[in-house]
Amino acid sequence: MDADSAPNPGQNDETTQLLQGAHDYILTLPPQERHIAMMAANGASVWEIAQEMRISDAAVAGVIDRLVAVLSGRETERVETGGLGADTDPGVTGGYDPEPFG
Repeated sequence: MDADSAPNPGQNDETTQLLQGAHDYILTLPPQERHIAMMAANGASVWEIAQEMRISDAAVAGVIDRLVAVLSGRETERVETGGLGADTDPGVTGGYDPEPFG
């Protein structure tokens, strides 16, 4: 798949303009986020950024979404997830009574 036929989810002109106006803020970001933000500000699609950075589209879109939220003053909620079958009760007993009958 080449860049002409690549999907372009999520990024629009408004996002690009917002990121272009935040150059000073972008320079304060950690290296990976800074590179993503700079590419997005230069008009690269989420797909193009993901291909260059060798990370998922969702990871790139998440970084851009968080940047847009910070720059536009929108609040974000942190979401915690666990894997399928994750033990949510830590400890040596795994949440089970070590002596169930007594």
